[in-house]
Amino acid sequence: MAQDTTLATFLSSYHWTKERDGFGGYSGITLTPDGTGFVILSDRGHVIEGTIFRHNNRIIGIRSQDMAQLDFPDSLFDETPRRDTEGLARDTAGRLYISLESDNRIIRQEVDGTWSALPSHPSIDALPANRGLEALAIGPDSTVYTIPEGSDDLKTPFPVFRYRESHGWDRPLSITRDGGWLPVGADIGPDGQLYVLERGFAGFGFSSRVRRFDLSASEKGDGELLLTTDIRKHDNLEGIAVWQAPDGSLRLTMVSDDNFLFLQKTEIVEYSVSK
Repeated sequence: MAQDTTLATFLSSYHWTKERDGFGGYSGITLTPDGTGFVILSDRGHVIEGTIFRHNNRIIGIRSQDMAQLDFPDSLFDETPRRDTEGLARDTAGRLYISLESDNRIIRQEVDGTWSALPSHPSIDALPANRGLEALAIGPDSTVYTIPEGSDDLKTPFPVFRYRESHGWDRPLSITRDGGWLPVGADIGPDGQLYVLERGFAGFGFSSRVRRFDLSASEKGDGELLLTTDIRKHDNLEGIAVWQAPDGSLRLTMVSDDNFLFLQKTEIVEYSVSK
């Protein structure tokens, strides 16, 4: 049996419920630098903003606004989008970035609410419809990083695509693939490193792991393993946000996608990582 943690320490898990039609399917999360304010993204095209309350490093409650449907214009796409919204990131200017897995596009919402789309790229356009852009992260300089959920085969590394306004798209890094682990979430931590949340599925439950990558490293990396959970310790964790606690430790806050199934749940999970 895999060990629960490597460099990460479990803090708490919170079962989040809300009596609203359409609540669930959460695949992306972004937090304010102090870890309290959040925006969470559903894979059915809505977001929820709110606040996380903690006591003694444990989540004790969540206060949230109503669900807000994302109304981005069809004119951003060549075909009617499927709105399979998966990855979420927010830059220092407050703009939201969202990756659409089936459409293989990244769209951006300006602070005034208007939408735009990042340019396409042939390698991204060629990704399979249901194994497209899943994980999304953004650096303090607004550099965008995105990772598809699939690669060519079980041994082919996952490409990390990078977008910079002044350079366009490139692929500076790939991360190794092993076993059944698939990347589902990402964030750039306060330390400037790339944190990737990966999911495993054994047919009767999910497991999760988190790896950390140095963005200045060589082209292919194994990363540093921070966390591996046993099957069914948590639900289907898909979104991750990394922030720094007052004691200087890093926190991994993750949210689960319940797939709108009564056997699953929306769960907010937190771990601590010493630097």
